[in-house]
Amino acid sequence: MLMSKPLLNVFLMASCGWFALGCVASSEAKAEIEIEVSLKERYLWLKDSGTVVKRYPIAIGAPETPTIPGSYRILKKVKDPTYYSKSHHKVFPAGPNDPVGVRFMPYLKSAADGKVYAVHGTAWPRWVHLRAAASLGCIRMLNSDVIEVFNQVEVGTPVVIR
Repeated sequence: MLMSKPLLNVFLMASCGWFALGCVASSEAKAEIEIEVSLKERYLWLKDSGTVVKRYPIAIGAPETPTIPGSYRILKKVKDPTYYSKSHHKVFPAGPNDPVGVRFMPYLKSAADGKVYAVHGTAWPRWVHLRAAASLGCIRMLNSDVIEVFNQVEVGTPVVIR
């Protein structure tokens, strides 16, 4: 089939434009990492585009200081955090004996009282092994597990707690 030069140019531009749009659309469709937490089952799932990458046991908030369900985003990532205990008026230096463990990822700061809720490690792995409801509202993970998650997520990663 022979086309006149102007029609051929329009056909090529339309074809190339469609191809270029197709390439742009596919490059924008990248993996979406998210964290999902089940308070009932006491597991955290790391998901990539909706597919579970790995499941981790967790400890959650005690009944008097519950973990709050909702949809949040990672606000910050802190490696080797230092913990300040208001109730004990004590500073815990970074390390495995720190109550918040070796990684700290806050996802909510309460407007009412300024309390910070986070996914973090723990100095008490037994709580996680038992999947206990024992924390002050945060999600506690084994230090080795929280390092894995920390290395997979970015600030802004969705956190869904149900």
